[in-house]
Amino acid sequence: MILMAADEESLRIAEQIEREAPTIDDARSGVQVAPILEEADLKRELLRLDEMLGDTRVRYRQRQTRFASSQKLIDLDLEIREALALPPSAELQLEVRQLIARLQKLDPH
Repeated sequence: MILMAADEESLRIAEQIEREAPTIDDARSGVQVAPILEEADLKRELLRLDEMLGDTRVRYRQRQTRFASSQKLIDLDLEIREALALPPSAELQLEVRQLIARLQKLDPH
């Protein structure tokens, strides 16, 4: 009985996702669709961002980063910490990718 309920729930969720998924017609008409969350990718990217931030902090303390970038790094550090505290979402995934790119630009080690 429990197994049937789980299967029915899985089927209901799959059908809901399929109904909400963008179609080729949506893409052709230029309709803006919400990005789809790839949770496994997001987890990997969050871990990467957290590791990169830790490495950057070490280099910053050891004075291995450019002094001119210091305030930008401090501001970016705050943005990253705020992003790491957010619940998973497709929007967060896009934000994490942007933060990774910005951090790599400021601290290209």
